[in-house]
Amino acid sequence: MKYSADYTHIEMMIVAGSREISNGQILAVGTQWPIITAMLAKKTHAPDVAIFYEGGAVIGSIPDRIPLFTGDPCVASNAVLLNDSLDTLGMILHAGHPDIALLPAANVDKYGNINTTCFGDYSKPLFRLGGSGGACDFGSLAKRVITMLEHEKQRFPEKVDFITTPGYLDGSNSREESGLKPDTGPSAVITTLGIFRFDKDTREMYLDTYYPGGSVEEVKEGFQWDIKVSENLKVADPPTEAYIRVLREELDPLGMYLKDNRAKPILTL
Repeated sequence: MKYSADYTHIEMMIVAGSREISNGQILAVGTQWPIITAMLAKKTHAPDVAIFYEGGAVIGSIPDRIPLFTGDPCVASNAVLLNDSLDTLGMILHAGHPDIALLPAANVDKYGNINTTCFGDYSKPLFRLGGSGGACDFGSLAKRVITMLEHEKQRFPEKVDFITTPGYLDGSNSREESGLKPDTGPSAVITTLGIFRFDKDTREMYLDTYYPGGSVEEVKEGFQWDIKVSENLKVADPPTEAYIRVLREELDPLGMYLKDNRAKPILTL
């Protein structure tokens, strides 16, 4: 195993997300970073994962072109199952099959609640966002939820303006008390600077792992509250050369996801 000599923050985030995925799992995949993360896992260490979107397609193999969003027509060309949202969300999601939901976010709060609806008051928002799609179902019912987003301070308020997808709501047992299934909910938040997990009692987010070349101080500056740090804080392994090659040459040779980020190396060994 040979680690890459240079890579970007975005590539590190994608690789870190793919490491959360095990072979044979069923993945409920949201748009943007979750797409290329799931594809990387399937192309490398987890070839037998099943990837499905709210639109109905279940991926049997990697499409000839990486999807730009979950409704991209190229998804259907490589689907082993292609039906409607009711069948997919009902037969697969509401039946409790997904092992992981991979979701994007506009912002995430200290209890893992995701906002993709609006900034400001819902009735008079400062900015209206795209909304839920299937994310609320994914985040409510999958066994584990992994959220992926860039590490910027405006993305991490202490409390989101609108809960599009429930995390642990107000912490402690509030998720279960709302009627959602026990043993579901946020497992990790993965950003361009680190990996964050949730305390098993308070359900509050904490820093578990930061990336090579970074620092705890840099990570903490990206939050609007004083985020806690694990007593067993870890530094992630860099991506291997093989994973970076798959990302750049096989999955995204046109730079649909990666082009704007390739000029920003995170580390040179």
